[in-house]
Amino acid sequence: MDLQQYKAEDFILNDSFVRYCLRSNEKDVLFWEDWLERYPHKQEEAAKAREWLFRLGLRITPDEKEAEFGKLKAAIAVADTPVKRISWKRITRIAAAVALPLAAATWWLATHRTVASKEDAKSYTLFKAGDSLRRHVMLADGSLVVLNAHSTLKVPANYNGQQRDLILEGEALFEVAKAEGKPFTVYTGNLQVQALGTAFKLRAYHYEEQAAVTLVEGKVRVAQETAVAELIPGEQLTTGKAHARFVKNKFDPEKEKAWRSGRLVFHNASPDEIAATLGYWYGINVKVITRKNKPIRFNGVFNNKPLNEVLAAVCFVNGLQSVTKNDTLFVQPISK
Repeated sequence: MDLQQYKAEDFILNDSFVRYCLRSNEKDVLFWEDWLERYPHKQEEAAKAREWLFRLGLRITPDEKEAEFGKLKAAIAVADTPVKRISWKRITRIAAAVALPLAAATWWLATHRTVASKEDAKSYTLFKAGDSLRRHVMLADGSLVVLNAHSTLKVPANYNGQQRDLILEGEALFEVAKAEGKPFTVYTGNLQVQALGTAFKLRAYHYEEQAAVTLVEGKVRVAQETAVAELIPGEQLTTGKAHARFVKNKFDPEKEKAWRSGRLVFHNASPDEIAATLGYWYGINVKVITRKNKPIRFNGVFNNKPLNEVLAAVCFVNGLQSVTKNDTLFVQPISK
C-alpha cells in the first residue's frame, strides 16, 4: 500500500514505523522524520498510531495488555473518523504487531533509567540530546517532546500515573496530549510550567541568565516562588532563573514555526545575527568575531542540519574558523 494512503492502523502494523516510534533504529528514525515532514497531512494519523503503540506496547502483563486492548476497541468504536470501521480482528493484528517489539521497548526503558538520589530513590528515564542535533521523544501518554541540542529531560517512572511531571535542563518544545485529571508540569530549577492540551516551549540553559516560556497553542500557568502568571497563544514570558522577574512579550510565530520544522534561514545576516541565530537554534553560547576592515554577511538555508555543517558553510564563505572554549563557541578569523 502507498504510504500516503496509510491510516493509523496501517502505521502501527509497519515494523519500520514501530522502530521509529521506539527510536531503536537510526535509519528508520531518519526515514520517518523526513517522510512526515514531506507529507504533513499524514502527521495526525501517525501521531494517533504512536499513541496507540505506547498505550499497548509499554505494558508488560497480559491482564494490563488485555485491558488496554479493550480501551482501544471502545475508543475506535466511538471515534468520528474512518477508523471506527476497523474490525476487532484488525485490533488483534495490531496487538500482535505491538507485542513483537515489546521486549525491546522494556529493555530500552530499563537501560535509560537512572536514580536521581539515594534520599528519595526516585527512578527516571533520562533522555539527552547531542551537541548539535535535536531529539524527538514520544511519552507514554502520547505527548511529544522536541528536545533541543545540549538538553536533558528526566521522565519519572510514575509518569502518566496520577500526574505527569517532567524535569528539563536546556530547551524543549512540548506538544501535550490531553489527559483528564492528569496535570502536565515541567520543572526547571524553581520554575514550574503547567499545561493541559497545549504546545509550548521552555528554555532554561545554564549559560543564560533568563528562562523563557513560549506559548504556541492552548494555555499554560507559570509559577516561580510566589509569582504566578498565565499565558495565551502568541505570548512569551521571560524571568530570572534564580528569582521571579516576570516579563511578557509577543514573539514571532514564523520564527517558531521555522524552528519546529527544522528550517534554518540566514538572510544577509550580520555577525551578531549569526551568533544569536546559532545560539537560539543549537542551545550554545556563540560569539562571532570579525576583522574591523572586513565586515561579513551570510545567506543560507539549512533543513535539519547539524551544527558542524552549518558552521562549515559560515566559516568557508567568510574565511573564518570555529573554536570551542569552555562553554562558548567562537567563530573568528583564521589564525595566520
